[in-house]
Amino acid sequence: MSSEESPGLPGSPRPPGRFVPARGVYTEAARLRRLGWLRSRTRSALESLQHTRLDAGRLTGNIEGFIGTVEIPVGVAGPLLFRGTHVQGEVYAPLATTEGALVSSATRGALAVTMAGGVSTHAVSQAMTRAPVFAFARLADACRFASAVPRYLGELRTAVREVSGHAVLDSIEPVVLGRTVHLRFRYTTGDAAGQNMTTACTWHACQWLLRQPRLFADGALESFIIEGNSSGDKKASALAMAEGRGTRVAADCVLPAGVIERVLRTTPDELVRGYQHLAAGAVHSAMLGSNANSANIVAAIFAATGQDIACVHESGAGQFLLERTPDGVHASMTLPGLALGTVGGGTHLPTQHELLELMGCTGPGSAVRLAEIIAGFALALDLSTVSAAVSGDFAAAHERLGRNRLPQQSGTGRFVAPPAGVECRIDGPRAGGAAGQLPAPPAVRTRE
Repeated sequence: MSSEESPGLPGSPRPPGRFVPARGVYTEAARLRRLGWLRSRTRSALESLQHTRLDAGRLTGNIEGFIGTVEIPVGVAGPLLFRGTHVQGEVYAPLATTEGALVSSATRGALAVTMAGGVSTHAVSQAMTRAPVFAFARLADACRFASAVPRYLGELRTAVREVSGHAVLDSIEPVVLGRTVHLRFRYTTGDAAGQNMTTACTWHACQWLLRQPRLFADGALESFIIEGNSSGDKKASALAMAEGRGTRVAADCVLPAGVIERVLRTTPDELVRGYQHLAAGAVHSAMLGSNANSANIVAAIFAATGQDIACVHESGAGQFLLERTPDGVHASMTLPGLALGTVGGGTHLPTQHELLELMGCTGPGSAVRLAEIIAGFALALDLSTVSAAVSGDFAAAHERLGRNRLPQQSGTGRFVAPPAGVECRIDGPRAGGAAGQLPAPPAVRTRE
């Protein structure tokens, strides 16, 4: 089909110049052709898109109509000491973000947790779901189908193996809603996130079902859709929160009072009391889970490592808990559904792959390691964030680090813009000195 024909309407001419050229062509020449066309069409210079380090020929499974790339600043947070099931030792996390104060806050929380002896982490389970829907003429037909399908789990597993050597069909749960049946297919997908993999597997499994006349009375089935929206794909849902969709992972640590006071600049009682207010607000607003900002870590590491960023919506839901102990505070974070992988998607792109390597998250078994790292840093960030809110430092930190201007502290304690021509550097906490020593507070230094 020529670039001037309308899809599905052979011979129907298109208005010249209206549609993106070189569709389906993955070459640098095609990219530049599309970019030139877009410039002429919109009269925008788009100079920043002229050059890219990515090879257009390697993006066939990642994007269509490729014209260029967008850079996101990447900062490094940590170190955070892990004592996990799949990750041990100190880890640095790359955070791709444009939100000032995020990296510094995660680093402060990581310092506190490391000084307290580290974070324990465990990837509890991994599953990916897909939920097609079958619509029948009557409720009785839907119920007969729902009761019969589970008996064919073995045959459906065989159909799945013919499509993928990595996806394993664990279970099928029929859910009857009126005269429809939603079939919740539940898979394990190894080191892949598995959304596309399970879509293909489920499609072929459903085609096998549709070929079985004994499952359907004549005229009983009205329609079939590959996803009926009950899997929670890329949506925050109570079902995914309870059962998990992706990797379910937990992290915990015990913070002594001394570390809380020296690093987090509050007290155990104040920290737990502030957390209780946040938890009550979460209940009142019917939040899924209760946390300060775990989605920040999920989004930043997802963007840095080539994950499906749309999955932040479901992956960022978490349960943050603080409990007073005789000597300090027990803290935990549970992320029930991290939809992530270390193969597939954008994980093969050069920078994303290097940042996965930085965390030791390549090779077999690396997806659960990545999940534990995210959980550990999410716990560290929530500890720092709640501490800042309790101590009154939250607004000041964002005033200092999170606004689009270079601050300078005046003699009155107020932050003002630096004089023209002055280079300004904002330093975060310094971890020098003996273990347990209070890091120096963030300082603003100016240099002519």
